[in-house]
Amino acid sequence: MKRVVVKAASAALALAAASTLLVGFAAVVSLRQLPYVDALRDYRPDVPLRIFTSDNVLIGEFGNEHREFVPLDRMPRQMSNALLAAEDDQFYQHAGVDIPGIFRAALANIGEGYAQGASTITMQVARNFYLSREKTLARKWYELLLAWKIDRSLPKDRILELYMNQVYLGEHAYGFGSAAQTYFGKPLEALSLAETAMLAGLPKAPSTMNPVVNFPRARLRQQYVLGRMHALGMISHDQYQAARSERLQVAGSNGGHFGGHAEYVAELARQLAYDRFGEAAYTRGLNVYTTVSSVRQSLAYEAVHAGLDQYGKRHGNARGQQAALVSLDSRSGAIEALIGGADFATSRFNHATQALRQPGSTFKPFIYSAALERGVSATTMINDAPLDGSSRWQPGNDDGRFLGAVSVRQALAESRNLPAIRTLQAIGIPYAVDYAGKFGFSEQRLPRYLPMALGTGTTTPLRLAAAYGVFANEGYRTEPYLIERISDGAGNVLFTADSEPQPRRVIPERNAYVMNSLLHSVVTSGTGAGLQRYLRRADVAGKTGTTNDSVDGWFAGYASGIVTVAWMGFDDNRSLGRHEFGATTALPIWANYMEGRLAGQPEAEFVAPKNLVRSGDDWIYPEYADGSHGIAALGFPPPAHPDPAAEPVGMAAPPAAAGPAEPVRASTSPLPPGTTPSPSQPST
Repeated sequence: MKRVVVKAASAALALAAASTLLVGFAAVVSLRQLPYVDALRDYRPDVPLRIFTSDNVLIGEFGNEHREFVPLDRMPRQMSNALLAAEDDQFYQHAGVDIPGIFRAALANIGEGYAQGASTITMQVARNFYLSREKTLARKWYELLLAWKIDRSLPKDRILELYMNQVYLGEHAYGFGSAAQTYFGKPLEALSLAETAMLAGLPKAPSTMNPVVNFPRARLRQQYVLGRMHALGMISHDQYQAARSERLQVAGSNGGHFGGHAEYVAELARQLAYDRFGEAAYTRGLNVYTTVSSVRQSLAYEAVHAGLDQYGKRHGNARGQQAALVSLDSRSGAIEALIGGADFATSRFNHATQALRQPGSTFKPFIYSAALERGVSATTMINDAPLDGSSRWQPGNDDGRFLGAVSVRQALAESRNLPAIRTLQAIGIPYAVDYAGKFGFSEQRLPRYLPMALGTGTTTPLRLAAAYGVFANEGYRTEPYLIERISDGAGNVLFTADSEPQPRRVIPERNAYVMNSLLHSVVTSGTGAGLQRYLRRADVAGKTGTTNDSVDGWFAGYASGIVTVAWMGFDDNRSLGRHEFGATTALPIWANYMEGRLAGQPEAEFVAPKNLVRSGDDWIYPEYADGSHGIAALGFPPPAHPDPAAEPVGMAAPPAAAGPAEPVRASTSPLPPGTTPSPSQPST
């Protein structure tokens, strides 16, 4: 009997030895087939592009994975402790593989077929970086060997850092930094013990056991983690009890949506970042800080949607109308708020920056500004009367009336069309186009015909805002900008707005002062007088605009150096309605926003330049004050029996430096060849 036992024992030992040799041989062969793990030393996961407001509110994230890389030395100790308690409390003791744990899992799986278990954090790193997730013994074998190799090659802290930033935690969140924002809307260091424990429980089943998808299951897993932390002495009994009873507020999945109603801003910032960094913008962990304020952006969103709602109610809850608003600081060019349309989810087309629309009467101030440099003044009288009968184009005014002699101030305030046309005739179309270019308008988008005076060219709300910024900034032009700075994941600043071009003077200070005075009359006694219901400030100036058949409604204006443009219209160029104008569609949006934006803001003071003088109740260039220069009147027929020796009224030569005014030729067609005249025209 003893001999049988001895033989059996010998056989068992021989089998064990053979098995050991076989396993050792397999391990040697397998180790040669394993990938190199040295790359993990310098590995940095793909971190998405993030867009922030000027007050640090996250408004957009772009990349394949939502991730925020948090170095281990900045990882809250509470977070790493909770994870170790939940996943691998022997992490710092074993060599990458928990042998006792493997045997325990094997015993538990006997009779149940193969089931994965006993994976250490190091094994999960091996799987996440190098292996598939299929549940086979071969894959498990390679996972064990690779984990052992990683443990021999990397410090424990580096392995833990990789895991905590790479692991998937549900709802498109990778790593615990991203998960904290996803589920609780705050950074890791701001989490409570209860919130931390819930995150630590996510790796087991991130898609089905997270608090958004299944809060009860997530809660049970959280209780398990807290129990493990208590059992391991990581937390006191009082902490354990307090965390168990804490009521959690889960932020919920943002589904790609962020705060601040700034989707159009985030998308524009993404495009700018891509233009500078290419595809790397989506993986380098770039942080883009915009000039937009979350508070002002919310004001703009509310103003635009209130305007759309009011329009909808007037038209039986009509749908499909679009609106845009852009607001910027005229002194720096920094964009403070931007709404590109009614709903970003429905249309990503940014009407504030991409929509080329006719500006209508908001363009008239640029004609009058040009005329100031050609002898016209605020007191120049212009004939508000039909064009010569030989003209094929016979525009009228919105109210269907002609007032005869009106001053430039009255003509602009009431948005009379014929005075603007006659002014353009007098100064010349080529000169007017060149002058408009000083404000940033594309000369290619300005038609070389008289209807240009009524805003038949095309521009965007952003470009129009920048142009009005010249008046607000006393003649200096600044280019709008959206990006304040860009930094990488390590905090290195890659770009700042300080490198952008500085403001430059494009029109004389006195010209800007007179235009500001004229535009102020628009909002006190003209088509923009409706603003008085919202704002009663001495520094408000602006202009309404309505295009043919009320296709576009505009209001462009400024106060205290802040320029804002509001627009409303349809993408298919339908009419907004017979009784709709810039004053009824865009002005309420502008006023609603600016009322909040200017709250508590002191009024701007415009000091009259020394090279301006008073003439009666208005301002005039001193070289025109004696009446021997400048243009006193425009567009009036000569007397029936003129004195050949007398100089016609209004035809006095302007200063030589300005060049002669182009003569009015009534027989010159204002329309391009082959164009059919339209009975309607931009107005108000």
